[in-house]
Amino acid sequence: METEIRKLPKKTVFLMITLSVLGILWYFLVANGQANKVTKILHKLGYDKVRDVRVYANHQFIRDDINVKGYKYTVSFTNLKTNENCKGFVLKDFKANVDKDLLCTKRN
Repeated sequence: METEIRKLPKKTVFLMITLSVLGILWYFLVANGQANKVTKILHKLGYDKVRDVRVYANHQFIRDDINVKGYKYTVSFTNLKTNENCKGFVLKDFKANVDKDLLCTKRN
């Protein structure tokens, strides 16, 4: 007894490929947008020459002392001015206050 195998319709294959390409494009746009936001925050904090900015996660938080919402980004980057690799957190609230909690080590 032989099992019959049906091919997928061409419209379905086209739709699946299109959605896959759009999903991949969306992922890279979001990742690049987050890196740009973090780069602007780092410039406000005094890190003018940075490279390889990577955002691993972002979380919304509430600052209890002033009761304002903001975002906390988990990042890593290379500071070209001091030749250091840095990783940690940068914070930005909705009143444009920025803060950092970074650990930097010298590059070899």
